[in-house]
Amino acid sequence: MRPKLTQYLIDKGYVTEEQCSEALQRQVIFGGRIGTNLLELFYVNEEELLEALSHTLRVPAADPDKLKKIDPDVIARIPEDLARKYKVCPFAAERNRVHLAMVDPTDMEAVDEIGFVTGQVIKPYVTTEAAMSFLLERCYGIRRDRRFISMPEEEKRRRREWEERKKARAAEQAAVPAAPPAEAVPAPQEPAPDPTTPDGAAALLAHAANREEIAATLLAFANFRLERAVLFLVKGKEVQVWKTGGVWKRPDAASTIRFPLADPSVVHDVAESNRPYKGPLLPIELHRKIVEALGGPFPPEVLALPLAIRKRVFLVLYGDNAVSGDPFREVDRIRQVTLKAALAFEVLVLRAKILF
Repeated sequence: MRPKLTQYLIDKGYVTEEQCSEALQRQVIFGGRIGTNLLELFYVNEEELLEALSHTLRVPAADPDKLKKIDPDVIARIPEDLARKYKVCPFAAERNRVHLAMVDPTDMEAVDEIGFVTGQVIKPYVTTEAAMSFLLERCYGIRRDRRFISMPEEEKRRRREWEERKKARAAEQAAVPAAPPAEAVPAPQEPAPDPTTPDGAAALLAHAANREEIAATLLAFANFRLERAVLFLVKGKEVQVWKTGGVWKRPDAASTIRFPLADPSVVHDVAESNRPYKGPLLPIELHRKIVEALGGPFPPEVLALPLAIRKRVFLVLYGDNAVSGDPFREVDRIRQVTLKAALAFEVLVLRAKILF
């Protein structure tokens, strides 16, 4: 058994179990890898994390100094679509060998495909998720995550061959299917829970496997009763738009919206008080900028509800009916499902801690 990353960090004295537990809770809520969350909490530095990753995955770490300035000819050896798909970046090469920085160097399918498509021998190295985000932006122009293609004909040919080879392997594996039982009668399938109903939303939240499923259920329920909704992620001293729902004109602009929690806003008030708010939206500059960025009329009235774990707010659900001006309906039900969504997040945290 390979030693786990967190266990190695604890054994080396770089972090404590309590710090890992905090990072684990943060990972469930904000996503990313456990090492990324430890970095963002300043519990480890990049050197310590790289050492742990290299030891745990049993691959060499990419030298941060070599990643600072990479020859464009080396970058050109790996096409952008592969770099984006697998979160990889070449940083050195000689003859037909490429030294490749990877977030997950144990992904042999990625190594195999990249080598086959490019005709290069791939030597994998590990680097951190944060470092890779900056590398992809600097070397390929791939926009950095909010958190922090043309291909030549030869490459296209190799890609087609790769896909054909992959399909052939899959066909071979499925060549001898298991015989179905005689006169087997398929079991009746129950309809999937409806996220727009209280019972359906509760069932989906109770069995949510990750934060994306929780957010999708909460937004589906809220948008059945509100014309527009936003999930604001409260991350330390900063707030950012995580997801939007409803009739915003420019929902893609969500990724650009972030602001200090200390700035006056309805999000600040709800996050600090851990209490819901229903009433007029003050026409202050920050509120206007958010509404203008997402597109649509300024709302006369809004609803904002906190999601908290141990009284610490990590998410704020915002909603309004600015397009039609209709009054809010079923506010109590929205509040109840929001509380259940917060519990679903807490269940994910507890599951992660049990495994940890």
